[in-house]
Amino acid sequence: MAKALTALVAALVVLLACCPCRVRGDESPDVTASLVSFLTALAGDDGGQTAIRLGWNASISPCVPGNKISLWGKTVQCFDAGGNNGHIKRIDLDVQGLNGTIDAALLCAAPAVRVVNLYNNSLRGGLPEGISACSGLTHLNVSGNQLSGNLPPSVAQLKSLQVIEVSRNNFSGELPGDLSKLGLVRFLANDNHFNGTIPDFNLSNIQGPSFFDVSNNNLTGSIPKNATRFGQERFWPNAAGICGGTLFAPCPPPPPAPSSGSEADDGKGDDNDNGKDNKKRTARKIVMYLGYVLLGAAILAFVLYRICFKKKRSKLGLKSKSGGGRRGVYDSSRLTTATTTTTATTPSKTPAYSLPTSVEHSAAADAGGAPAASLVVLRRSGTASITSNAAAAAAKELRFEDLLKSPAELLGRGRFGSSYKVVVPGGAALAVKRVKDAAVDEEEFRRRMERVGLAKHPAVLPPLAFYCAMQEKLVVYEFQSNGSLTKLLHGSIENSQGPLDWPARLHIAAKVADGMVFMHTTLRGGGASSNSSSGEKAAADAPIAHGNLKASNVLFTAGMDPCISEYGITAPPSAGRDSAAAFRADVYAFGVLLLELLTGKATSAQGDGAELARWVTSVIREEWTAEVFDRALLAGSGVGSTEQRMVRLLQVAMRCVDASPGSAPPPTMREVASMINSIRDEDDRSFSLEA
Repeated sequence: MAKALTALVAALVVLLACCPCRVRGDESPDVTASLVSFLTALAGDDGGQTAIRLGWNASISPCVPGNKISLWGKTVQCFDAGGNNGHIKRIDLDVQGLNGTIDAALLCAAPAVRVVNLYNNSLRGGLPEGISACSGLTHLNVSGNQLSGNLPPSVAQLKSLQVIEVSRNNFSGELPGDLSKLGLVRFLANDNHFNGTIPDFNLSNIQGPSFFDVSNNNLTGSIPKNATRFGQERFWPNAAGICGGTLFAPCPPPPPAPSSGSEADDGKGDDNDNGKDNKKRTARKIVMYLGYVLLGAAILAFVLYRICFKKKRSKLGLKSKSGGGRRGVYDSSRLTTATTTTTATTPSKTPAYSLPTSVEHSAAADAGGAPAASLVVLRRSGTASITSNAAAAAAKELRFEDLLKSPAELLGRGRFGSSYKVVVPGGAALAVKRVKDAAVDEEEFRRRMERVGLAKHPAVLPPLAFYCAMQEKLVVYEFQSNGSLTKLLHGSIENSQGPLDWPARLHIAAKVADGMVFMHTTLRGGGASSNSSSGEKAAADAPIAHGNLKASNVLFTAGMDPCISEYGITAPPSAGRDSAAAFRADVYAFGVLLLELLTGKATSAQGDGAELARWVTSVIREEWTAEVFDRALLAGSGVGSTEQRMVRLLQVAMRCVDASPGSAPPPTMREVASMINSIRDEDDRSFSLEA
């Protein structure tokens, strides 16, 4: 009997081992239904069309144990080992055109989810309090949406949270103080309307300046300790009163606590001591109030001086026959253009130290007339612009004659013109791009600059002003003193931190890709009014590509963040099929930029990078892939997994530049950015695990 029972048990074990039933770890039907409903809510209750497009099917379990690739497609990734094997690990719904709301209850039905990425959509509403139920979250990215309301304090209950990105939304209220208790390695909350004080974050956990940003809000008070290495740009602009560290003025001391012992005593000696203390306090108050009065008087005198000076200058301009030139002001918030006209002044004859003048402008000046066209100043509204207050103020008062008369320094020459550094009255430094042989006429160039001026992204340097005439076109930007990627990569700039390491190069690639995706999406067409003629509408709808993306047009802000310069000023006119070709040319140029980042090799000044692409292709064919990478990059790469991510980025670059017959169509910038951000997220997770 015992032998028969033993045989039966053995048979049952074998049967269970061979049984093809569902394995522990598969998501339940309730979870899959909740997640599909979550996506439908994000898409604005579109009847499930987005779920169908992305492959989210409630009747199919998204994960197979032992495999991180999801049956729901690329927007979902699964655990392939450990206790959560067979459950959803991350959800990537960035740049999907979602315009609905976030339903935390539906999302948190899958408690194993670690990463939620909703970057760069048009989501409305707020971030729900119920997000705290997603207890396993380590990464939350809702940047680049239209979310509003307070950042819920319940976010601080997510004890595993390492990354919070809520930048470029409409959040308001105070930042939850308990956020400082989390072990955050990245916190981006810039370009919102937060007020109150900044929590006392432990910034020693933050890897570098690009991983922390609270600028462009209404915050005040003391900045966190150890904030100096992040630079002022990560905290400013904000409300008046922000202070602390070496970046801002010292914070005022806290008010003294009221004394209680002296007033309660009735002894004569105590009364005398109290009398002396009261006199000292009174004297200090008198001195303090007197200082306030003097400061107010100085400010009032300065304001009166400025008013009188402007009136005097205005009168002189009306009386003089050689006053200022014409200056057009384009207000992007009202979409109107106003022009003020006076007469022109002949520029000073100092070609070595001032911006050269064109034949057209010189002829107009010699004839005693005004320039043939006006200087158009682009006034930028909102907080997304990376332009400093000093440069914006200088551009607001800028005249064409100011550019011609001001000291100028030649920065470089290229295929499409020359660049100059110009220091205008008031001391602000501007960069002026002088375009030669532009392929567009004056009217199209004007419309193009106005549309580019309206597009706002932290990785794109906005034009401040432009001048457009028949033979000459100028575009004015804020001068970036940290130089370009060309100079940083190829040793023309002193880099205090040594050669660019892998995280820095990957960060640059991701930021530039995000900026290009934004500009391609924003400027792909549209914008003509309903009463425009067909020709005007076609011109207004024409897509605008960059046209000259290269390492020397990737500049670095004061905080060493990359920003794309000269967008659209040299792109040829495009419509219909030509527009797709122009965008493909941008993708190709971005692929060359990636090759420069990976190889450390420069392209020829007048070439398109084809020679670098051919060299990389030849090396890869010989199966010497490691020889492609910059030695400085390999020296600091560390573990083999980093080299694998380098190879993946190299594959992305080769897809961008591959134009061989029979090859697959090149990816769009959105697809390229998605691939790079996937590599970057994996790199961030690897860094978090190593830390």
